[in-house]
Amino acid sequence: MSYRIPTLVESAELLIAAFRAQFPERNVGAKRTYHRRRIDVLAMALTELHAHIQSAQDDLMPDTATGTFAERWGTLVGTDRKSATPARKSDALRVTGDLAATVSEGDTLVHEASGLRFAIAQDGVIPAELFLDVDIVAIDTGSRTRLDAGEVLVFDETPAGINSRAELQLDIDEDGFDIEQESAFKRRYLDAMGEPTAGGNDADYIRWQEALDGVEQAFVYPNRAGRGTVDIVSLHAGSSDERALSEAEAEVVVAALAELAPSQVSATGGSLRHLTVIPDEQDIELVVEPNGAAEWAFDWNDSTPPEVDTWDSGTRILTFADDRPASMKAGDRLCVHGVASSQTGEVLVIESLISTDGVKLETAPEVDPEPTDIVYAGGPLTAIIRDALLAHVGGDIVYAGDDGPIPAAVAEEENANVFALKVLAEGIGPANPDGAYGTWSGGLICTVLEGLANFCRGVRKSTCIIPASDYEAEDYAFPDDLQIGLVVPGEVLVRKAW
Repeated sequence: MSYRIPTLVESAELLIAAFRAQFPERNVGAKRTYHRRRIDVLAMALTELHAHIQSAQDDLMPDTATGTFAERWGTLVGTDRKSATPARKSDALRVTGDLAATVSEGDTLVHEASGLRFAIAQDGVIPAELFLDVDIVAIDTGSRTRLDAGEVLVFDETPAGINSRAELQLDIDEDGFDIEQESAFKRRYLDAMGEPTAGGNDADYIRWQEALDGVEQAFVYPNRAGRGTVDIVSLHAGSSDERALSEAEAEVVVAALAELAPSQVSATGGSLRHLTVIPDEQDIELVVEPNGAAEWAFDWNDSTPPEVDTWDSGTRILTFADDRPASMKAGDRLCVHGVASSQTGEVLVIESLISTDGVKLETAPEVDPEPTDIVYAGGPLTAIIRDALLAHVGGDIVYAGDDGPIPAAVAEEENANVFALKVLAEGIGPANPDGAYGTWSGGLICTVLEGLANFCRGVRKSTCIIPASDYEAEDYAFPDDLQIGLVVPGEVLVRKAW
Protein backbone atom coordinates (compact mmCIF):
# COMPACT_ATOMS: atom_id res chain seq x y z
CA MET A 1 0.00 0.00 0.00
CA SER A 2 1.46 3.37 -1.01
CA TYR A 3 2.11 6.06 1.55
CA ARG A 4 -0.34 8.97 1.29
CA ILE A 5 0.49 12.53 2.34
CA PRO A 6 -2.44 14.11 4.26
CA THR A 7 -3.55 17.50 3.03
CA LEU A 8 -3.15 20.59 5.22
CA VAL A 9 -6.89 20.52 5.94
CA GLU A 10 -6.77 16.84 6.92
CA SER A 11 -3.84 17.45 9.28
CA ALA A 12 -5.64 20.40 10.87
CA GLU A 13 -8.88 18.43 11.30
CA LEU A 14 -6.96 15.59 12.99
CA LEU A 15 -5.28 17.98 15.44
CA ILE A 16 -8.55 19.80 16.17
CA ALA A 17 -10.28 16.50 16.95
CA ALA A 18 -7.42 15.45 19.26
CA PHE A 19 -7.38 18.87 20.98
CA ARG A 20 -11.12 18.83 21.56
CA ALA A 21 -10.93 15.34 23.04
CA GLN A 22 -8.30 16.46 25.56
CA PHE A 23 -9.59 20.00 26.22
CA PRO A 24 -13.34 20.06 25.50
CA GLU A 25 -13.77 23.40 27.26
CA ARG A 26 -11.38 25.21 24.90
CA ASN A 27 -12.59 27.04 21.77
CA VAL A 28 -10.78 25.86 18.65
CA GLY A 29 -13.64 26.26 16.17
CA ALA A 30 -13.04 29.89 15.23
CA LYS A 31 -10.07 30.40 12.93
CA ARG A 32 -8.72 33.47 14.73
CA THR A 33 -8.59 31.98 18.22
CA TYR A 34 -5.20 31.48 19.87
CA HIS A 35 -5.42 27.67 20.00
CA ARG A 36 -6.72 27.35 16.43
CA ARG A 37 -3.83 29.38 15.07
CA ARG A 38 -1.37 27.20 16.97
CA ILE A 39 -3.07 24.12 15.53
CA ASP A 40 -2.76 25.54 11.98
CA VAL A 41 0.97 26.00 12.50
CA LEU A 42 1.32 22.43 13.80
CA ALA A 43 -0.75 21.15 10.85
CA MET A 44 1.71 22.73 8.42
CA ALA A 45 4.61 21.05 10.23
CA LEU A 46 2.79 17.70 10.30
CA THR A 47 2.02 17.79 6.57
CA GLU A 48 5.60 18.81 5.80
CA LEU A 49 6.88 15.91 7.91
CA HIS A 50 4.70 13.47 5.99
CA ALA A 51 6.00 14.94 2.70
CA HIS A 52 9.58 14.50 3.92
CA ILE A 53 8.88 10.86 4.82
CA GLN A 54 7.36 10.29 1.36
CA SER A 55 10.38 11.89 -0.31
CA ALA A 56 12.76 9.72 1.72
CA GLN A 57 10.75 6.62 0.84
CA ASP A 58 10.83 7.52 -2.86
CA ASP A 59 14.60 8.02 -2.81
CA LEU A 60 15.07 4.62 -1.20
CA MET A 61 13.62 2.86 -4.25
CA PRO A 62 15.39 2.94 -7.64
CA ASP A 63 12.24 3.50 -9.73
CA THR A 64 11.13 6.60 -7.75
CA ALA A 65 14.50 8.12 -6.78
CA THR A 66 15.28 11.55 -8.23
CA GLY A 67 18.22 13.91 -8.54
CA THR A 68 21.41 12.92 -6.73
CA PHE A 69 19.73 9.81 -5.28
CA ALA A 70 18.94 8.53 -8.80
CA GLU A 71 22.54 9.19 -9.78
CA ARG A 72 23.73 7.19 -6.77
CA TRP A 73 21.51 4.28 -7.84
CA GLY A 74 23.03 4.49 -11.30
CA THR A 75 26.55 4.46 -9.88
CA LEU A 76 25.75 1.39 -7.78
CA VAL A 77 24.88 -0.61 -10.91
CA GLY A 78 27.66 0.85 -13.06
CA THR A 79 25.50 3.28 -15.05
CA ASP A 80 26.60 6.92 -15.09
CA ARG A 81 24.42 9.81 -16.18
CA LYS A 82 25.47 11.16 -19.58
CA SER A 83 26.72 14.70 -20.05
CA ALA A 84 25.34 17.52 -22.21
CA THR A 85 24.47 16.90 -25.86
CA PRO A 86 24.54 19.13 -28.98
CA ALA A 87 21.28 20.40 -30.50
CA ARG A 88 20.47 19.41 -34.07
CA LYS A 89 17.77 19.88 -36.72
CA SER A 90 17.07 18.65 -40.24
CA ASP A 91 16.69 21.17 -43.09
CA ALA A 92 17.11 24.03 -40.62
CA LEU A 93 19.92 26.17 -42.09
CA ARG A 94 19.37 28.05 -45.35
CA VAL A 95 22.59 28.32 -47.33
CA THR A 96 22.65 30.64 -50.37
CA GLY A 97 25.10 30.92 -53.23
CA ASP A 98 25.82 30.35 -56.87
CA LEU A 99 24.17 27.61 -58.91
CA ALA A 100 25.91 24.23 -58.39
CA ALA A 101 28.12 25.55 -55.56
CA THR A 102 28.56 22.93 -52.85
CA VAL A 103 28.66 22.62 -49.08
CA SER A 104 30.04 19.56 -47.31
CA GLU A 105 29.28 17.63 -44.18
CA GLY A 106 31.56 19.02 -41.48
CA ASP A 107 31.70 22.62 -42.75
CA THR A 108 31.73 24.73 -39.58
CA LEU A 109 29.93 27.96 -38.70
CA VAL A 110 29.73 30.35 -35.75
CA HIS A 111 26.61 31.92 -34.26
CA GLU A 112 27.30 35.65 -34.34
CA ALA A 113 25.51 36.56 -31.12
CA SER A 114 26.89 33.86 -28.82
CA GLY A 115 30.03 32.48 -30.45
CA LEU A 116 28.60 28.96 -30.35
CA ARG A 117 29.92 26.65 -33.06
CA PHE A 118 27.90 24.46 -35.42
CA ALA A 119 28.53 22.10 -38.32
CA ILE A 120 26.63 21.21 -41.46
CA ALA A 121 25.51 17.58 -41.21
CA GLN A 122 25.11 16.70 -44.92
CA ASP A 123 26.60 17.35 -48.33
CA GLY A 124 24.58 19.65 -50.59
CA VAL A 125 24.52 21.38 -53.97
CA ILE A 126 22.87 24.78 -54.57
CA PRO A 127 19.90 24.23 -56.95
CA ALA A 128 18.24 26.60 -59.44
CA GLU A 129 16.47 28.45 -56.58
CA LEU A 130 19.97 29.53 -55.40
CA PHE A 131 19.36 28.38 -51.83
CA LEU A 132 19.48 25.07 -50.01
CA ASP A 133 18.16 24.05 -46.58
CA VAL A 134 20.62 21.68 -44.89
CA ASP A 135 20.84 19.69 -41.65
CA ILE A 136 22.72 21.39 -38.83
CA VAL A 137 24.29 20.07 -35.60
CA ALA A 138 25.99 21.95 -32.80
CA ILE A 139 29.65 21.37 -31.96
CA ASP A 140 29.17 22.90 -28.53
CA THR A 141 26.72 21.23 -26.17
CA GLY A 142 23.81 21.93 -23.86
CA SER A 143 20.52 23.81 -24.04
CA ARG A 144 22.35 27.00 -25.06
CA THR A 145 22.84 25.40 -28.49
CA ARG A 146 19.06 25.41 -29.10
CA LEU A 147 18.65 28.46 -31.34
CA ASP A 148 15.50 30.07 -32.74
CA ALA A 149 14.66 30.44 -36.41
CA GLY A 150 16.00 33.70 -37.81
CA GLU A 151 19.40 33.50 -36.10
CA VAL A 152 22.43 33.97 -38.36
CA LEU A 153 25.45 31.67 -38.59
CA VAL A 154 28.71 32.61 -40.33
CA PHE A 155 31.04 30.13 -42.04
CA ASP A 156 34.51 29.75 -40.52
CA GLU A 157 35.87 29.06 -44.01
CA THR A 158 33.32 29.93 -46.66
CA PRO A 159 33.10 27.34 -49.48
CA ALA A 160 33.59 28.61 -53.01
CA GLY A 161 30.47 30.21 -54.46
CA ILE A 162 28.65 30.20 -51.10
CA ASN A 163 27.59 33.31 -49.17
CA SER A 164 29.34 33.54 -45.83
CA ARG A 165 26.14 34.18 -43.84
CA ALA A 166 23.38 31.58 -43.45
CA GLU A 167 20.05 31.94 -41.65
CA LEU A 168 18.11 29.40 -39.62
CA GLN A 169 14.68 28.64 -41.09
CA LEU A 170 13.61 26.35 -38.24
CA ASP A 171 14.27 26.30 -34.52
CA ILE A 172 17.18 24.03 -33.60
CA ASP A 173 15.18 22.13 -30.98
CA GLU A 174 16.18 18.49 -31.29
CA ASP A 175 18.47 17.06 -28.58
CA GLY A 176 20.54 19.81 -26.91
CA PHE A 177 20.18 18.79 -23.23
CA ASP A 178 22.36 20.13 -20.42
CA ILE A 179 22.44 16.64 -18.94
CA GLU A 180 20.76 13.36 -19.79
CA GLN A 181 17.03 13.49 -19.12
CA GLU A 182 16.29 11.80 -15.83
CA SER A 183 13.70 9.40 -17.21
CA ALA A 184 16.13 8.14 -19.88
CA PHE A 185 18.91 7.77 -17.31
CA LYS A 186 16.62 5.98 -14.86
CA ARG A 187 15.41 3.64 -17.59
CA ARG A 188 19.02 2.70 -18.36
CA TYR A 189 19.98 1.87 -14.80
CA LEU A 190 16.72 -0.01 -14.19
CA ASP A 191 17.47 -2.07 -17.30
CA ALA A 192 20.95 -2.76 -15.92
CA MET A 193 19.42 -3.91 -12.63
CA GLY A 194 16.85 -6.09 -14.39
CA GLU A 195 19.34 -7.76 -16.72
CA PRO A 196 22.92 -7.55 -15.42
CA THR A 197 25.85 -7.67 -17.80
CA ALA A 198 26.45 -11.14 -19.22
CA GLY A 199 29.60 -10.83 -21.29
CA GLY A 200 28.02 -9.90 -24.57
CA ASN A 201 24.28 -10.64 -24.64
CA ASP A 202 21.82 -8.45 -26.55
CA ALA A 203 21.16 -6.25 -23.51
CA ASP A 204 24.89 -5.56 -23.16
CA TYR A 205 25.20 -4.20 -26.69
CA ILE A 206 22.21 -1.91 -26.10
CA ARG A 207 23.55 -0.78 -22.73
CA TRP A 208 27.02 -0.08 -24.09
CA GLN A 209 25.65 2.05 -26.93
CA GLU A 210 23.19 4.01 -24.79
CA ALA A 211 25.96 4.90 -22.34
CA LEU A 212 27.65 6.98 -25.07
CA ASP A 213 26.99 10.72 -25.29
CA GLY A 214 24.61 11.59 -28.10
CA VAL A 215 23.09 8.10 -28.37
CA GLU A 216 19.42 8.19 -27.41
CA GLN A 217 18.33 4.77 -28.67
CA ALA A 218 20.22 1.61 -29.43
CA PHE A 219 19.33 -1.64 -31.18
CA VAL A 220 21.09 -4.94 -31.76
CA TYR A 221 20.58 -7.47 -34.58
CA PRO A 222 22.08 -10.79 -33.41
CA ASN A 223 23.11 -13.30 -36.10
CA ARG A 224 21.70 -11.10 -38.87
CA ALA A 225 24.74 -11.62 -41.12
CA GLY A 226 25.30 -15.21 -40.03
CA ARG A 227 25.83 -17.16 -36.82
CA GLY A 228 27.94 -15.24 -34.30
CA THR A 229 27.59 -11.86 -36.01
CA VAL A 230 26.37 -8.71 -34.28
CA ASP A 231 24.89 -5.75 -36.14
CA ILE A 232 24.07 -2.61 -34.15
CA VAL A 233 22.23 0.66 -34.77
CA SER A 234 22.56 3.80 -32.65
CA LEU A 235 20.20 6.77 -33.02
CA HIS A 236 20.15 10.35 -31.82
CA ALA A 237 17.10 11.98 -30.28
CA GLY A 238 14.95 13.65 -32.95
CA SER A 239 11.89 13.33 -35.10
CA SER A 240 13.22 12.78 -38.60
CA ASP A 241 16.32 11.64 -40.48
CA GLU A 242 18.53 13.63 -38.07
CA ARG A 243 18.17 10.62 -35.77
CA ALA A 244 20.73 8.76 -37.88
CA LEU A 245 24.39 8.95 -36.88
CA SER A 246 26.94 10.23 -39.35
CA GLU A 247 29.62 7.87 -40.62
CA ALA A 248 32.16 9.41 -38.26
CA GLU A 249 29.81 9.11 -35.27
CA ALA A 250 29.12 5.47 -36.11
CA GLU A 251 32.87 4.78 -36.17
CA VAL A 252 33.16 6.23 -32.66
CA VAL A 253 30.40 3.90 -31.45
CA VAL A 254 32.07 0.83 -32.99
CA ALA A 255 35.43 1.79 -31.48
CA ALA A 256 33.85 2.20 -28.04
CA LEU A 257 32.09 -1.19 -28.24
CA ALA A 258 35.26 -2.86 -29.49
CA GLU A 259 36.73 -2.21 -26.04
CA LEU A 260 33.83 -4.03 -24.36
CA ALA A 261 32.55 -6.75 -26.68
CA PRO A 262 33.96 -10.31 -26.80
CA SER A 263 37.12 -10.52 -28.88
CA GLN A 264 35.66 -12.77 -31.58
CA VAL A 265 33.10 -10.05 -32.29
CA SER A 266 35.17 -6.90 -31.84
CA ALA A 267 38.62 -7.81 -33.12
CA THR A 268 39.88 -6.62 -36.48
CA GLY A 269 38.04 -8.69 -39.04
CA GLY A 270 35.44 -9.57 -36.44
CA SER A 271 31.70 -9.53 -36.87
CA LEU A 272 30.65 -6.24 -35.20
CA ARG A 273 29.04 -3.83 -37.69
CA HIS A 274 27.18 -0.55 -37.29
CA LEU A 275 24.46 -0.45 -39.95
CA THR A 276 23.91 2.57 -42.18
CA VAL A 277 20.43 3.96 -41.57
CA ILE A 278 18.36 4.62 -44.70
CA PRO A 279 15.53 7.10 -43.98
CA ASP A 280 12.19 5.83 -45.28
CA GLU A 281 9.78 8.78 -45.44
CA GLN A 282 6.16 7.75 -44.93
CA ASP A 283 2.95 9.78 -44.78
CA ILE A 284 0.32 9.32 -42.08
CA GLU A 285 -3.30 10.40 -42.47
CA LEU A 286 -5.85 9.89 -39.71
CA VAL A 287 -9.51 10.88 -39.91
CA VAL A 288 -11.07 11.62 -36.54
CA GLU A 289 -14.69 11.65 -35.39
CA PRO A 290 -15.08 13.94 -32.33
CA ASN A 291 -17.40 12.87 -29.52
CA GLY A 292 -19.86 15.74 -30.12
CA ALA A 293 -18.76 18.00 -27.25
CA ALA A 294 -18.38 21.61 -28.35
CA GLU A 295 -14.97 21.94 -26.68
CA TRP A 296 -13.51 19.29 -29.03
CA ALA A 297 -15.20 20.37 -32.27
CA PHE A 298 -13.15 21.26 -35.34
CA ASP A 299 -12.94 25.01 -35.95
CA TRP A 300 -14.86 25.24 -39.24
CA ASN A 301 -16.88 23.11 -41.62
CA ASP A 302 -14.64 21.39 -44.18
CA SER A 303 -17.19 18.92 -45.55
CA THR A 304 -16.29 20.50 -48.90
CA PRO A 305 -12.61 21.34 -48.33
CA PRO A 306 -11.31 24.32 -50.32
CA GLU A 307 -8.46 24.02 -52.82
CA VAL A 308 -5.46 26.31 -52.88
CA ASP A 309 -5.32 28.78 -55.75
CA THR A 310 -2.31 30.92 -54.80
CA TRP A 311 0.11 31.40 -51.94
CA ASP A 312 2.14 34.58 -51.28
CA SER A 313 5.00 33.87 -48.88
CA GLY A 314 5.75 37.58 -48.46
CA THR A 315 2.27 38.52 -47.23
CA ARG A 316 1.37 35.03 -45.91
CA ILE A 317 -1.91 35.23 -47.85
CA LEU A 318 -3.47 31.94 -48.93
CA THR A 319 -6.12 32.26 -51.64
CA PHE A 320 -8.66 29.56 -52.46
CA ALA A 321 -9.97 28.53 -55.86
CA ASP A 322 -13.53 29.40 -54.70
CA ASP A 323 -15.04 31.45 -51.91
CA ARG A 324 -13.82 30.29 -48.53
CA PRO A 325 -16.24 28.36 -46.28
CA ALA A 326 -18.71 30.64 -44.49
CA SER A 327 -17.86 29.11 -41.10
CA MET A 328 -14.15 30.01 -41.37
CA LYS A 329 -13.05 32.94 -39.17
CA ALA A 330 -9.93 34.64 -37.79
CA GLY A 331 -8.25 32.54 -35.10
CA ASP A 332 -9.38 29.26 -36.66
CA ARG A 333 -6.87 26.50 -37.39
CA LEU A 334 -6.23 24.75 -40.70
CA CYS A 335 -3.97 22.12 -42.23
CA VAL A 336 -2.76 22.02 -45.83
CA HIS A 337 -2.73 18.61 -47.49
CA GLY A 338 -0.19 18.30 -50.26
CA VAL A 339 -1.44 17.34 -53.72
CA ALA A 340 0.92 19.36 -55.90
CA SER A 341 3.40 20.04 -53.07
CA SER A 342 4.93 17.96 -50.27
CA GLN A 343 3.29 19.32 -47.15
CA THR A 344 3.93 18.34 -43.51
CA GLY A 345 0.32 18.48 -42.25
CA GLU A 346 1.30 21.09 -39.65
CA VAL A 347 -1.38 23.11 -37.85
CA LEU A 348 -1.59 26.75 -39.01
CA VAL A 349 -3.63 29.62 -37.56
CA ILE A 350 -5.66 32.20 -39.52
CA GLU A 351 -4.63 35.75 -38.62
CA SER A 352 -7.32 37.50 -40.66
CA LEU A 353 -9.78 37.00 -43.52
CA ILE A 354 -8.90 38.47 -46.92
CA SER A 355 -11.63 39.37 -49.45
CA THR A 356 -14.11 36.53 -49.98
CA ASP A 357 -11.65 33.83 -50.97
CA GLY A 358 -8.51 34.20 -48.91
CA VAL A 359 -6.92 34.19 -45.46
CA LYS A 360 -3.74 35.58 -43.96
CA LEU A 361 -1.83 33.08 -41.81
CA GLU A 362 -0.06 33.94 -38.56
CA THR A 363 3.01 32.00 -39.70
CA ALA A 364 4.08 30.65 -43.06
CA PRO A 365 3.94 26.87 -43.56
CA GLU A 366 7.23 24.99 -43.76
CA VAL A 367 6.54 24.21 -47.44
CA ASP A 368 4.90 26.67 -49.85
CA PRO A 369 1.39 25.46 -50.81
CA GLU A 370 0.71 24.95 -54.50
CA PRO A 371 -2.51 25.15 -56.58
CA THR A 372 -4.78 22.09 -56.07
CA ASP A 373 -3.44 21.45 -52.56
CA ILE A 374 -6.39 20.84 -50.23
CA VAL A 375 -7.14 22.72 -47.00
CA TYR A 376 -8.73 20.95 -44.02
CA ALA A 377 -10.02 22.30 -40.71
CA GLY A 378 -7.94 22.10 -37.57
CA GLY A 379 -9.18 22.07 -34.02
CA PRO A 380 -8.26 21.31 -30.39
CA LEU A 381 -7.67 17.64 -31.22
CA THR A 382 -5.45 18.20 -34.22
CA ALA A 383 -2.18 19.23 -32.57
CA ILE A 384 -2.57 16.81 -29.63
CA ILE A 385 -2.95 13.80 -31.92
CA ARG A 386 -0.37 14.97 -34.45
CA ASP A 387 2.26 15.63 -31.76
CA ALA A 388 1.69 12.12 -30.39
CA LEU A 389 2.07 10.58 -33.85
CA LEU A 390 5.28 12.53 -34.52
CA ALA A 391 6.70 11.51 -31.15
CA HIS A 392 5.89 7.84 -31.79
CA VAL A 393 7.47 7.86 -35.25
CA GLY A 394 10.41 9.82 -33.85
CA GLY A 395 11.22 7.05 -31.38
CA ASP A 396 9.75 8.75 -28.30
CA ILE A 397 7.56 6.93 -25.78
CA VAL A 398 3.97 8.24 -25.64
CA TYR A 399 2.27 8.12 -22.23
CA ALA A 400 -1.37 8.25 -21.14
CA GLY A 401 -2.21 11.69 -19.76
CA ASP A 402 -5.43 12.97 -18.21
CA ASP A 403 -6.92 14.26 -21.47
CA GLY A 404 -4.86 12.52 -24.10
CA PRO A 405 -1.48 11.13 -25.14
CA ILE A 406 1.66 12.86 -23.83
CA PRO A 407 5.05 12.45 -25.54
CA ALA A 408 7.86 11.63 -23.12
CA ALA A 409 9.69 14.87 -23.97
CA VAL A 410 6.62 16.89 -22.93
CA ALA A 411 6.20 14.88 -19.74
CA GLU A 412 9.84 15.61 -18.91
CA GLU A 413 9.32 19.35 -19.42
CA GLU A 414 6.30 19.21 -17.09
CA ASN A 415 8.39 17.34 -14.47
CA ALA A 416 6.00 14.39 -14.52
CA ASN A 417 7.01 11.08 -12.96
CA VAL A 418 6.86 9.11 -16.17
CA PHE A 419 7.29 5.83 -14.28
CA ALA A 420 3.88 6.43 -12.74
CA LEU A 421 2.28 6.87 -16.19
CA LYS A 422 0.89 4.15 -18.43
CA VAL A 423 2.73 3.66 -21.73
CA LEU A 424 0.39 4.02 -24.72
CA ALA A 425 3.04 3.31 -27.36
CA GLU A 426 6.78 2.82 -27.48
CA GLY A 427 8.68 4.81 -30.06
CA ILE A 428 9.47 2.98 -33.27
CA GLY A 429 13.01 2.06 -34.22
CA PRO A 430 14.79 0.80 -37.31
CA ALA A 431 13.36 -2.06 -39.35
CA ASN A 432 12.40 -5.20 -37.45
CA PRO A 433 9.89 -7.14 -39.59
CA ASP A 434 7.87 -9.69 -37.60
CA GLY A 435 9.88 -8.83 -34.48
CA ALA A 436 12.67 -11.07 -35.69
CA TYR A 437 15.40 -9.34 -33.67
CA GLY A 438 13.65 -8.09 -30.56
CA THR A 439 10.50 -6.59 -29.10
CA TRP A 440 10.60 -3.18 -30.76
CA SER A 441 8.49 -2.12 -33.74
CA GLY A 442 10.21 -0.81 -36.84
CA GLY A 443 7.07 0.11 -38.77
CA LEU A 444 3.72 1.87 -38.78
CA ILE A 445 1.03 -0.27 -37.15
CA CYS A 446 -2.46 1.06 -37.91
CA THR A 447 -4.00 -0.05 -34.61
CA VAL A 448 -1.23 1.74 -32.69
CA LEU A 449 -1.71 4.96 -34.66
CA GLU A 450 -5.48 4.81 -34.16
CA GLY A 451 -5.00 3.97 -30.49
CA LEU A 452 -3.01 7.16 -29.92
CA ALA A 453 -5.85 9.20 -31.42
CA ASN A 454 -8.63 7.25 -29.69
CA PHE A 455 -7.07 7.91 -26.29
CA CYS A 456 -7.86 11.63 -26.59
CA ARG A 457 -10.84 12.46 -24.40
CA GLY A 458 -12.68 14.25 -27.22
CA VAL A 459 -12.41 11.43 -29.79
CA ARG A 460 -15.24 9.02 -30.52
CA LYS A 461 -13.17 7.00 -33.00
CA SER A 462 -10.43 7.37 -35.60
CA THR A 463 -9.49 5.61 -38.81
CA CYS A 464 -6.06 5.27 -40.39
CA ILE A 465 -6.29 6.22 -44.08
CA ILE A 466 -2.54 6.25 -44.72
CA PRO A 467 -1.05 3.73 -44.38
CA ALA A 468 -4.01 1.62 -45.47
CA SER A 469 -2.38 -1.40 -43.85
CA ASP A 470 0.57 -1.97 -41.55
CA TYR A 471 3.87 -0.82 -43.05
CA GLU A 472 7.31 -2.21 -42.23
CA ALA A 473 10.61 -0.51 -43.00
CA GLU A 474 13.01 -2.59 -45.08
CA ASP A 475 15.50 -4.97 -43.57
CA TYR A 476 17.97 -5.03 -46.46
CA ALA A 477 19.27 -8.43 -47.53
CA PHE A 478 22.77 -9.33 -48.73
CA PRO A 479 24.64 -7.76 -50.51
CA ASP A 480 22.98 -4.58 -49.18
CA ASP A 481 22.78 -5.84 -45.60
CA LEU A 482 25.04 -3.09 -44.25
CA GLN A 483 21.92 -0.92 -44.51
CA ILE A 484 18.74 -0.82 -42.45
CA GLY A 485 15.52 1.12 -43.06
CA LEU A 486 14.14 3.69 -40.61
CA VAL A 487 10.67 5.18 -40.98
CA VAL A 488 10.69 8.98 -40.77
CA PRO A 489 7.58 11.20 -40.97
CA GLY A 490 6.50 12.76 -44.24
CA GLU A 491 3.09 14.47 -44.18
CA VAL A 492 1.35 13.77 -40.87
CA LEU A 493 -2.25 14.91 -41.34
CA VAL A 494 -5.09 14.77 -38.84
CA ARG A 495 -8.51 15.78 -40.19
CA LYS A 496 -12.18 15.35 -39.44
CA ALA A 497 -14.12 12.29 -40.58
CA TRP A 498 -17.25 13.00 -42.65
